[in-house]
Amino acid sequence: MSIGGLRGREHELHRLATYFDDVRQRESPPILVVEGVTGIGKSRLLLEAVNLAKQHNLTVRRSVAEFWESSTPGAPQHAPPFSHRSLLVLDDEPTEPGIEIRTLRQVLKNAEFTPPPGVLLAQNGAAQDPIGDRISDELGVSQDRLQLAPLRGDAARAVVQDLIGVPAQQGLLDAVSCAGGNPRLIVELVEGLMEEERVGAAGDLLRTTPRRLPRRVRTAVNLHLARLSDESVQLLRVGTILGRSFQLSQAAAMLQRSVAALLPPLNETVTSGLLAFTDEGLTFEQPLVWRAVYESIPETVRAALHLDARHITSGSSAPTDDLVTLGREEITRRRWPSKTDETSGALRTLLATGYVESAVLLVRTALNGDMPEHEKPLLSRLAADIIMATRHSPAALSEDGAIKSTPDMLAQAQAQLDEPEPANAGEANPDTQRAAALAVSSLDWAAGYAKESTRWGRAAVDVAVTPEMTPTRPYPHLVLAHKMIVLDDLHEASKLVQQAREDLTAHDAAIFTPVINLIEAYSLIRSGDFEAADQQARAGLESAEHIGLSAYISWAEAVLALVALRCRDHQEAARHLGRCRELDGMVHTSSFFYTVRRQWLDLLLHELRNEIREAEGLLATSHSHLPAMRPLLLEEPGAAAWFVRFSRTADNPELADRTLRAVEQLAVDNPGITAVSLAASHARSLFECDPEGLAQAAAEHQDHWARACATHDLETLLKERQVDSREFVRTRGIITVRDSVGSMRAVDPEIRPDAHEIHDVLGPAERTIAEFVSQGLTNRQVAQRVHLSPHTVNYHLRRIFRKLGVRSRTELARYFHTR
Repeated sequence: MSIGGLRGREHELHRLATYFDDVRQRESPPILVVEGVTGIGKSRLLLEAVNLAKQHNLTVRRSVAEFWESSTPGAPQHAPPFSHRSLLVLDDEPTEPGIEIRTLRQVLKNAEFTPPPGVLLAQNGAAQDPIGDRISDELGVSQDRLQLAPLRGDAARAVVQDLIGVPAQQGLLDAVSCAGGNPRLIVELVEGLMEEERVGAAGDLLRTTPRRLPRRVRTAVNLHLARLSDESVQLLRVGTILGRSFQLSQAAAMLQRSVAALLPPLNETVTSGLLAFTDEGLTFEQPLVWRAVYESIPETVRAALHLDARHITSGSSAPTDDLVTLGREEITRRRWPSKTDETSGALRTLLATGYVESAVLLVRTALNGDMPEHEKPLLSRLAADIIMATRHSPAALSEDGAIKSTPDMLAQAQAQLDEPEPANAGEANPDTQRAAALAVSSLDWAAGYAKESTRWGRAAVDVAVTPEMTPTRPYPHLVLAHKMIVLDDLHEASKLVQQAREDLTAHDAAIFTPVINLIEAYSLIRSGDFEAADQQARAGLESAEHIGLSAYISWAEAVLALVALRCRDHQEAARHLGRCRELDGMVHTSSFFYTVRRQWLDLLLHELRNEIREAEGLLATSHSHLPAMRPLLLEEPGAAAWFVRFSRTADNPELADRTLRAVEQLAVDNPGITAVSLAASHARSLFECDPEGLAQAAAEHQDHWARACATHDLETLLKERQVDSREFVRTRGIITVRDSVGSMRAVDPEIRPDAHEIHDVLGPAERTIAEFVSQGLTNRQVAQRVHLSPHTVNYHLRRIFRKLGVRSRTELARYFHTR
């Protein structure tokens, strides 16, 4: 529940209440400056602050002039009497700040006005020479700042519900994401959509044509532009042609001006909150503003500017006219970062440049901080990588044979990295090289970038091994072997495991023999040989129990639980998972390898037992991160389809939508990796009830379980449509149209959509790509036109073929030209 009618500002109101207590109690209270870009809600927060200050028995003045009148002899009789403490609230910057500061100083010097008041001031966070700094300097008082951030998901959702009176559907929420969390833009967009009757009674977004922004949004943005200089408006309009992000030098070239000449308008646009500096250059803060400025340019002028832009950059792109697509792109682009996101970025930079010691210190600091439990395993894994890549892998074990806790391992890693290097100190330290390569590989894998991860993994394998490093030589080979199994390259995985076997010595066999057993068991699970997998996992369990390696015992129990789940033996699976939970309380570090994720196994067990409510509860609480967890979607090619299938059972469309976004972005980020693209295609085909896509997944999945799931999904769909599976093999052209998740209507396979129906069957990006392909353009040429990669174009094209029931580019062209 929000406080005082505000949404998502509970923390800020608490800060204000604390400040008002300071005003009442401290001899010289500081100035509190509320900062934020235009439209972020500074004025609304100050209105609430006035009411809150009165509850704290403060006398509130809303201007320096009012303060002056109230504090001088002969003040008007109607002026409120002073309490023992007062507060001056300044919303907008004064037109003549120098005069007001002098007046305020005279007020504070007035002997009758003691003790001094508190000052609450709102100002633009990017303002040059801000008024708050000048007041602080002139009056000699300290200054605190309260920065207003954009509204996050739940708060934005609550604002929309307040406006429309009912819970918003996902399509409308996607459109609202275009506002980038700016409260004023959210209100303008939603009220504009309502005025134009584009919001349904159930809180859904009605997609109408033409797909222009609501008039109210365009008017609000145009009023904002009217307050800027002509040079700033020109910079913004040229920027919209260059793309959401662009370089200042590109804008200068289009405007035929020097970069230095653009610095004043650049400062004005950044100060106003329309542009921001990023690693990519300059970026429009909100996609809604990007689109609105683009629409403010006459169409003929836009066409001419696009021609000019092609001479400067090949990466320019126009904002899509579909609010839902634009919003989904914003969600992907501006995912609210977790603490691990920031830490991971810093770690990757340190490791990739060889600063392993600094990376270890950063990991130790992060793990000692306040971090969600599900984000800690990655950092624990990095600790394992670093200690196992250095010269003494047995140092990872305590005296009783158990794996040391993560803090102990990090301390050991730090000590080893601080040891003097061998005599040939002029050469690169192989310990450091391997530690860095392995840790970066882990970071990239956790982020869902498989190619980069395996590239760094091979770099770790290729590091020349010194005699001191012999005990740890098998480790990089086994880590990479596990990843190659995930990527369906069983041949390379087998070679890596064999090399690891050959490198084993009597000294390190105790550590790595159970690892080899469990990796081979995982490979057998994916191929469907569950009996052999069970034997290998039990051999690994026996080896781990013999030497008391608790982490490996837990890993082996998880693998055995997975085997039982694949064989649909829920009692055996529950027994092994129960053992995992017991060990979780004793093991304080993650395994050295990417193991079966127990939380994922929890969901599979509940589903096997038909305990839908229990699984729903987990997905709403402790397991809520799983549907968008990129490593899980990467390692389990059937996981995305499972979440879509479960969303149908639980009547939770949002779960399917969140999963599809994550897995399709994963496919885009991993071009050429068949397992990932098939996982995305399988999930989308299941969501849209597309038999062609399900048939492809059933035929091409290399993972046994994913292939069996796709086959079952196809058979279920055909049974619902009363289509004989043998007849489907011959016709392979059934077209389906999605009404909603789990509710589909079949279309006669001989009747394809008419031209006016294409708008409903294909999305905006698909329609554009289909039109270009029908004109004879290659995938690469289309990619240049729509500013996507050829791989992404090919991904869309396969879906277009299935939706329209065509089998070739020629047939697609004929289809369009006959309409």
